[in-house]
Amino acid sequence: MDVWMIIQLIGGLGLFLYGMKLMAESLEKTAGNKLRRGLEVLTTNRFAGAGVGFGVTALIQSSSATTVMVVGFVNAGLMTLMQASGVMMGACVGTTVTAWIISFDLKDLAPLFVFAGVVMMFFFKKRNVKRIGGIILGFGVLFVGMDLMSEAMKPLREMASFQNFLISFQTPLIGIMIGVLVTMIIQSSSATIGILVGLAMVGAITLDSAVFVILGANIGTSITAILASIGASKLAKRAAVTHLLFHIVGVIIFAPIVYFLPVVDWISAAVPKVEMQIAVFHTLFNVSSLLLMIWYPQLLINISKLIIRGEDEMKSQKRFQYIGDKLLDTPSIAVGQCIKEVARMAEIAKENYEVSMEALLELNEIKAEKVFEQEQIVNFLNHEITSFMAKLSALELSSNDALITADLFHIVNDLERISDHAENIAEYTMTRIDNKIPFTDEAIGEIKEMHAQVMAALEDCVMAFANNDKALADEVIRIEKIVDQFEWDLKQNHVERIAKGRCTAAAGMIFTDLITNLERVSDHATNIAYYVTQSDYR
Repeated sequence: MDVWMIIQLIGGLGLFLYGMKLMAESLEKTAGNKLRRGLEVLTTNRFAGAGVGFGVTALIQSSSATTVMVVGFVNAGLMTLMQASGVMMGACVGTTVTAWIISFDLKDLAPLFVFAGVVMMFFFKKRNVKRIGGIILGFGVLFVGMDLMSEAMKPLREMASFQNFLISFQTPLIGIMIGVLVTMIIQSSSATIGILVGLAMVGAITLDSAVFVILGANIGTSITAILASIGASKLAKRAAVTHLLFHIVGVIIFAPIVYFLPVVDWISAAVPKVEMQIAVFHTLFNVSSLLLMIWYPQLLINISKLIIRGEDEMKSQKRFQYIGDKLLDTPSIAVGQCIKEVARMAEIAKENYEVSMEALLELNEIKAEKVFEQEQIVNFLNHEITSFMAKLSALELSSNDALITADLFHIVNDLERISDHAENIAEYTMTRIDNKIPFTDEAIGEIKEMHAQVMAALEDCVMAFANNDKALADEVIRIEKIVDQFEWDLKQNHVERIAKGRCTAAAGMIFTDLITNLERVSDHATNIAYYVTQSDYR
């Protein structure tokens, strides 16, 4: 193989990958939101999930994109591990559609697809027309790349050394390892299948040399989901591991069958073209794996739990500790338990504000990231507690319980807003870190003074609510006046620093927004304190 052949081969592979990427991105943009909603809503059980996974992957031409979305949904708590397993199994079958597309020899029509796609993308103004043009252009570029790869590989069929190399593919372990490594490197099982189809088109490979590479390619494609789960929750990591286990178990079962039974001979006798045989075998493997393992997803999930041990701190907090629908049978008790759940939410919101200020003053990126994670917990509690209280409000309550429930709606909203301000402060931290924005010592001192008052108000407010302490609630209201004065004074001091050139514009904007957020946190603490002074939360 000379240098020109290598250049032509990698150039063809590059065009093939780019064509796939362009086609997938254009398809996703055309129907992306609908696809994502489908993934979230239509996965009520593993069978429906498998159907959705197949459909989405067949449309966007990328099982990797589907599995990355699924891992993201699991990480966000929008999908259970059981639902995710079904979707990812279906996605593995959906990716076989790509093998069928490239197995058809459409290289002579590829220039027409490229021309039509370019015309639609560059000469039409409608967004949907441009996106359809991207699909068509990607389709054409994919086949141009296939043609280049095929031409580059034609001389290989005459090389004895290459033929001997192909014979080694027939050894299961070697073939599988080559498939795994190639797919891990180029991050696409479809591209690995494309290379095999390209070799088949020029008569350089037969099905018996391709089968184990195909099995390995299916394992290798799982690396994308594994990479997507890095830094995600343990549940998301388990979803990625479940995807990997699906392929590994399938290969463990299928490889001996292929080795000891004449599966290759059966397919070769039924299908004349080698490129079509590759598509048939790829489909047969994935469909068989789905039909076998769709009944036992819990087994894969349990193995993933053995590999990824423990529970996420966030997951343990992202559930109720005091309330549940069974309590709705005794409304008066449900109200009391709801107060405890809101008090727990108050502690989390208070801690989130405190950590956000520590992050800002220390320029601590890890603490800022913790704030973003805690904000998800607060959002979860806000949504779920509000939903529970809506059910509670529809029941027959005493006048006092009805008043308390009405107050709790407002208190939960105030707590959620406090955590929102904490998130804003964490974002200011990241901006300061990324852009190396300094604060003057004077500004830092002022921030610490105001923060001490806000923190005192927030601590008193949480304790006043938890203990129904009206005296402490009055103290929060008193502190609010001090915080308001701080806001006025600090902004005036900031204007003077700007005028004297002692503060940069970038630092000034963050400082002003920060002071406003601190004052708003105190406002929300005061709102909660007012409810405590007016009601009896015993």
